[in-house]
Amino acid sequence: MRASNVAGVIFGNTRDLLLGKLTGIRSMASVPFGSRYRLIDFTLSNFVNAGITNIGVVTNGNYRSLMDHIGSGIAWDLDRKNKGLHIILPYETKGMGRYTGSVDAIKGSMDFIDRCHADYIVICESNLVANIDFESVVDFHIKEQADVTVVYAHGKSPEGQIETMITELENGRVVKGSFSKESVEDCDYTLGVTVIGRKLLKSLIEAASMEDIGSLTSGVLAKKLNVLKILGYRHNGFATVIDSPKKYFDANMSLLSSEVREDLFNSERPVFTKTRDDMPTRYGTKADVKNCFIANGCVIDGTVKNSILFRGVKVEKGAVVENSIIMQGGVIEKGANLKYVISDKNAVIGEGTVINGTENRAFFIEKNQIL
Repeated sequence: MRASNVAGVIFGNTRDLLLGKLTGIRSMASVPFGSRYRLIDFTLSNFVNAGITNIGVVTNGNYRSLMDHIGSGIAWDLDRKNKGLHIILPYETKGMGRYTGSVDAIKGSMDFIDRCHADYIVICESNLVANIDFESVVDFHIKEQADVTVVYAHGKSPEGQIETMITELENGRVVKGSFSKESVEDCDYTLGVTVIGRKLLKSLIEAASMEDIGSLTSGVLAKKLNVLKILGYRHNGFATVIDSPKKYFDANMSLLSSEVREDLFNSERPVFTKTRDDMPTRYGTKADVKNCFIANGCVIDGTVKNSILFRGVKVEKGAVVENSIIMQGGVIEKGANLKYVISDKNAVIGEGTVINGTENRAFFIEKNQIL
């Protein structure tokens, strides 16, 4: 694979509605994850690790947090005079407002796609947490002379996403694709990563736009399985598509497994993110911490178990945090007791407050909220 012959497109907003309040003030791409990352970090790192450095990020709204995080792309070595990172801001097309689906999003990024002069485009959703070898995916696509290659995994499919196709394959070729609003057990399902030739993509999007088709996967590719050579590339490592608040909670908690961490954060394909210098986390003499994923800059004097703590979190004496996600700058005051909680940035949980969510439905605390 010649990396210079490949460009990437990442959708920053197309799945925003899936996470409710978590994406009320930010895009899906900029949702905090795993104590120090944002969801887009995984896809950006997959591109950079494959040597693909011409990348367009398509935004739609609530993009201030995303732009603050990725900036010029320096954390991923994408701050370049040629190629590098391109932020594709919201646009308007005749007769409609901002984009409503993947076809519309690609159409809005067509200027970038035209100017990149790449032969192949890798299109990605931003709600995927996985460490995928994009170089091998593109090499497979070229070697097999595919029209389209979709990356898929085996397991339980995400819920109700028109861009997630449940596939049936014969000799590596997708021969049947279906879509379900409910999760399907023990199936092959796409992960929102698609490799396609630039010229073919342009012609498909032009036709789909004229027919007012919204989804590239369900509206275009699934209907051309007998016309186009659409192949599947199986990803066997850890992968999770964030399709609900519960899936977001579960995906974070999966990082407490050493097996998942070793697969996701492997040294051969590191995950890059915006760095923030801070002091190491400090633990008080009475601190009790077990099985946690904790960023730097925290101060822990209480009890924290089976939890994810982002930068700068404070857990005061006598406070208990269990099975919870506490985002950057959160303060858990004396005697507070939290179980199954997702606390957004800079939230303060007052002295003696008791909050109990459940494994199936974590209690959500909004950004800057004081309880």
